[in-house]
Amino acid sequence: MRNLGLNSVATEVGAGMHIMAWSENHVVESRSITAEGEVASSTPIKIDDEEAQLEVDEETQLEVDDAECGDIVAVRIKNFINAGIFPTIIKGAVIKDLKKTTSFLNQCGVRLIDKDTIEWFICLLDLCFNVKKPVVIKCTKTGASNACTHLDKTHCITSYKTMATNKKLAHIKKQLDLSNPAFKKDPKRWFEVQLGAWSAEHSISYNAFTTCRWQLIGRQLPVGEGGMKSINIRKLHVELYTTCKKIIIMSLVEARSFFTIKYLSLYLDLIKSKMSNQKYLALRVCFNTPTRFNIGYNLAVRRFAPTTDERQAEQLSTILHEWSSGVLEEFGIKVMLDVLTSTSDSGSDVKRTLDILIDAWWEWCISHLIHLALTEAFGTSIDPNNSKNVDARCFFQRIKKVIEVVNKSEYLQGAFEEAMLELLETYLKLLNSPQHRWSSTTLVLERILIAWEPLLQAYRKLNQPVPLVDMDRTLCIEFYSLIEPV
Repeated sequence: MRNLGLNSVATEVGAGMHIMAWSENHVVESRSITAEGEVASSTPIKIDDEEAQLEVDEETQLEVDDAECGDIVAVRIKNFINAGIFPTIIKGAVIKDLKKTTSFLNQCGVRLIDKDTIEWFICLLDLCFNVKKPVVIKCTKTGASNACTHLDKTHCITSYKTMATNKKLAHIKKQLDLSNPAFKKDPKRWFEVQLGAWSAEHSISYNAFTTCRWQLIGRQLPVGEGGMKSINIRKLHVELYTTCKKIIIMSLVEARSFFTIKYLSLYLDLIKSKMSNQKYLALRVCFNTPTRFNIGYNLAVRRFAPTTDERQAEQLSTILHEWSSGVLEEFGIKVMLDVLTSTSDSGSDVKRTLDILIDAWWEWCISHLIHLALTEAFGTSIDPNNSKNVDARCFFQRIKKVIEVVNKSEYLQGAFEEAMLELLETYLKLLNSPQHRWSSTTLVLERILIAWEPLLQAYRKLNQPVPLVDMDRTLCIEFYSLIEPV
């Protein structure tokens, strides 16, 4: 769409689109575009300067009215508390301690606690304000939902937290409305495929789907009569593997038919599972095709646990080479004709497998390389005795401690969330990732810089000493400026 002026608005009209735009001289150009993309009409409309100025004045007046209204309610709250005359319906009423809460209810009225520790809310907004007969709302023992409902229905006031929740629910509803066509066609089959993929991703035991507990859950899934009390995960895994293997082989054939030279890069890595603490061997390939750029596939992941005899009989690299060659052969990859380069960390066995036995041009894995650079420069090694920058390490430890305190404290976490929604209109949780990883350290610094002001506001609202100073923010910016460009 071409630029029609300083601003433009597009609205759907029937099967097409209606576009309006305005510029500095307030001339509006209106165009209707049909579903086929044809321009139906073009009509200029003249808006007087007085009308435009009137709209601006009305918006400004609304902002002023909101501010004045907030001041008036604050005075009412103060006078009500100072008077100390509470409704007789509330037995043993006392003012609720507001130091441990940052709820928006505090700005709309007075919160009281009776002798049975049940909360009451007295609304002091315009429609409800009455000195002799105030509007009194009894809350539940577990929350103030009744008061929130009153403010929403009577005064059209909603908290930032509720607005964020409603936004998430609307997004989920939209996703359900636009659900996968495969789900609409056959929900049971869709669930089977997703459960098969999920069980493979998390290494769920096959026996888990034969237990009475699973049969109870499966029967309740609304996917037809009988639900999903019986499911053959082994068969699903074979189907998923066969389908993925077919797609990968087709991509490899497309690339091989296009290039006249070697085109494939291998990546071999030994990884450790965080759940089982067991070692696994992963083999990945990357390449280009005439239609797609930088394609990557994980060909295989298997448990790496060579026996004592295997370790003693031959080098570990030989075992890695035998397994890797078998996987490559299964996917129709010919090392001498297809493989050009290889990548791994600096482990001697993995490096020897790729560089010597497979005979592929070996290069450092950039991820491992920058992790080592971070550990060396910022002193963030796992073992504190190996740190080569003690001052930087102490700084990161202090930031990490602040993040842990906020994430673990219920009061601080609530105050921080309210401050985020108030100042940024969105909630982002503070990250606490390993400090010896380059990308995770970058995200930690980025998130705490974004949330710096809400974090300070949260501490101040709870009258707690702020553990951060301006120099800490400067250091965060300096460290972030060093590692973010990479």
